[in-house]
Amino acid sequence: MSLNVIGSGSKSIDAIVKAVKLVQAAGYLKEPAQCAGQILYDNNDLFLRRAIHGDVALITSVFAIARSKPEKAGLKRYIELFYPVIINADGVAKWRRTPQVDIESTANMLIDYDLFKRLGGLNSEITIEQLKQIRREISAIAHDWRRYLTSFVRWPTTDAPPSLASLLDSGWVKAGMLSHYGYHVGQDGQPTASRVKTLAKIFNAELNIDLFEKRYISEWSTPSSLGRLMKMARTIAALCRNAKRSPHNFNQAINDWEQDLEHLRQTYYHTFLNLEALSWPETN
Repeated sequence: MSLNVIGSGSKSIDAIVKAVKLVQAAGYLKEPAQCAGQILYDNNDLFLRRAIHGDVALITSVFAIARSKPEKAGLKRYIELFYPVIINADGVAKWRRTPQVDIESTANMLIDYDLFKRLGGLNSEITIEQLKQIRREISAIAHDWRRYLTSFVRWPTTDAPPSLASLLDSGWVKAGMLSHYGYHVGQDGQPTASRVKTLAKIFNAELNIDLFEKRYISEWSTPSSLGRLMKMARTIAALCRNAKRSPHNFNQAINDWEQDLEHLRQTYYHTFLNLEALSWPETN
């Protein structure tokens, strides 16, 4: 959905924000921060031109669409990454003096809010330098780096540009939950049939485990959900990528992980295809 203004100027943005808040007041706006991020992305040139000259009132107005504390925190990270402003404790945007060359460089790295979220931007610091490195490496294999990146974060590959894998693995590489349920690969790991049963158990289980922090458990979403499936797949893909970068021989483990990813895709992924368009990870 595009929320690009018709014409230009603050009146057009104000009209959009007013309309959004009316929908919000009626209880029909499910993701306020996502909506605010889309407004910023679709009208980036306008917001950026005004911010460069110290006029950040429009950004404050859009930021006010976010309501909950987590929504505000995530939107604040997004705004402060791509615009020369700081959002203070009262939710007011304040102009931040930034060299023109840095503003132009940052503008070229702009990604939409949904991609920002999928990269983990709500919970970790993503930098412009990281995005630049990712773009350089993706550009060697794909013309549209944003489209490739979007496809990757929806369902990761086990062969990925190192900087991209490094950025994402930081949040997904933990195998604690898999190990807790007895999932093991490699020469001393489980046979295929046992791994399949273990993965099915993890996919369907209630994860009320005192051993792990609540925040970590929450990353695994609810039983039998798309969120649970994606967390399992991303964890396995991250472990596989790390093994491929290792100088040691993890061939058997890599084969097991790739086999298990394909099993998850064939067994569970197609069930969710009618719910959300996601790209399944490839290993080549």
